[in-house]
Amino acid sequence: MLVPIESKQIAFCSYHEEGGILQLYYHTGEVVTYPSVGKAEYQSILDSTNRLDAIVRVTNRGQLPVVMDHSLTQMGELA
Repeated sequence: MLVPIESKQIAFCSYHEEGGILQLYYHTGEVVTYPSVGKAEYQSILDSTNRLDAIVRVTNRGQLPVVMDHSLTQMGELA
């Protein structure tokens, strides 16, 4: 499920519980994947009144993201 972020940079995020993978979908078409994100961390993003700030807190834990080559036109296929 794609969740809107309401940011000038990030359009949506999604979470894959099986692998603990958070994906950020940028308006540019770039998709960045953060592995090892816990369900509680993702829930904190969903519950936040400012999802962008919550994403920054979750992703600034020192882990390196993985950049994937997808475009926003393909997002429906990824959900």
